[in-house]
Amino acid sequence: MEKKNNKKLQKIKHKLIAQKEYITSQLKKFARKSKKIKSDYETKFPHLGNHQDENAIEVSDYEDSLSIEHNLEKELENIGSALKKTSEGTYGICSNCGKPINPKRLEAMPEATLCIKCSEKKQK
Repeated sequence: MEKKNNKKLQKIKHKLIAQKEYITSQLKKFARKSKKIKSDYETKFPHLGNHQDENAIEVSDYEDSLSIEHNLEKELENIGSALKKTSEGTYGICSNCGKPINPKRLEAMPEATLCIKCSEKKQK
């Protein structure tokens, strides 16, 4: 039984690593790694032109990119946390109540840190 669980854990680790690589590649399209903060990215400000209309587009694009950057950074943080938990042997345990997270939830969302019950409580 332990061998089966170990295979599942390895499969999840590979999935998490693949997600991490994908998200990092997406971030690199419009942001660069911060020199100040290790896990942070800085969205590049687009320089399209010098006219007022072009400036408005630049600001709008920049604001959109900032929002996307923040969401992707949060996903990377969650993935990093999940990978750390796989190494520590605490993966699949709800960080709030300490109960096991449903394996189907982990399969769908391997970076999940909360069981469904705790996740729903947090959203309220």
